[in-house]
Amino acid sequence: MLTVHLAMTGDPATITIAAKASGDPFVEAMRELAGDIATFSHGPIDTMPERCEVLIGGGVDPEQLAAAEHLHTIIVPWAGIPEKLVESVAASERRDIAIRNIHHNAASSAEIAIGLLIAASRGIAILDRRLRSGDWRPRYEPRPTRRLDGSRATVLGRGAIGSRIARALTGLGMEVETLGRPPAGGRWEADQLVRRIEGGLVLIAAIPLLSETRGLINGQVLDAIPDGIFVNICRAEVVVEDDLYDRLSDGRLFAAGLDVWWRIPETIEEQMDHPPGNRPFQDLDNVVMTPKVGGGLGEPEIERRRAEEVAAILRELAT
Repeated sequence: MLTVHLAMTGDPATITIAAKASGDPFVEAMRELAGDIATFSHGPIDTMPERCEVLIGGGVDPEQLAAAEHLHTIIVPWAGIPEKLVESVAASERRDIAIRNIHHNAASSAEIAIGLLIAASRGIAILDRRLRSGDWRPRYEPRPTRRLDGSRATVLGRGAIGSRIARALTGLGMEVETLGRPPAGGRWEADQLVRRIEGGLVLIAAIPLLSETRGLINGQVLDAIPDGIFVNICRAEVVVEDDLYDRLSDGRLFAAGLDVWWRIPETIEEQMDHPPGNRPFQDLDNVVMTPKVGGGLGEPEIERRRAEEVAAILRELAT
């Protein structure tokens, strides 16, 4: 049988939800789904058994990897592979360790992206807020909207999430291009990216945060979609925060839909009062905001779906 250590770490919101459940739903589902092919331990990385073969988690130091002689696979139990994990494996000089990840929440992330885009293009958040107060006047007044049908969109990211978003945009009647890595590899230069997206209405970011994507979307890139809409459901740090805020506040961008942020609560107490950005995005009417829920956090059965995909990898490894 495989020897597997569960060392998932999460943000305080994840921990809070797990604490309200009877036990850890992911751990319970893993034991149910793969208990016949694996023995599980559960706890911090430093409690990983000496003979562990598979680690489920995203944070481990090079020294821990170097000491784990029997470890051959790390399964990252979410979409995307953390940059620090890649760096740790490289620093450990362990070329025999495979890194796998899963896409159990691809549908959730894609749906949030489309929801944010439609809400931003149609001003739904403002209309909702005003009608809740009994104000029908927006129905009879000119209002800023953008029709998506017939316009052009670029999706940064060709993975499980980006491809789902692209299919949905095509269904809305948009002309869609998806962009992966540059043909020559490495990082997109701003002028290269500008040429690919110039004149479009929509730019959606669905790429992992790596050294070559950090700060990729800067003012020069955003200026290539004047009066356009930007949606981000991957990581906040792929965008230069000040450049995005400035263009939204002065109207150079029509709107944005943002699910990922630069400031995440670090304690349960902060969850009730914690602005999500270093700039006051919450004061802008042309920004639609969600609190980093694109990964499916809080959805019924999301931990079961996560466990099903991880269990499928374990069964593959066990054959």
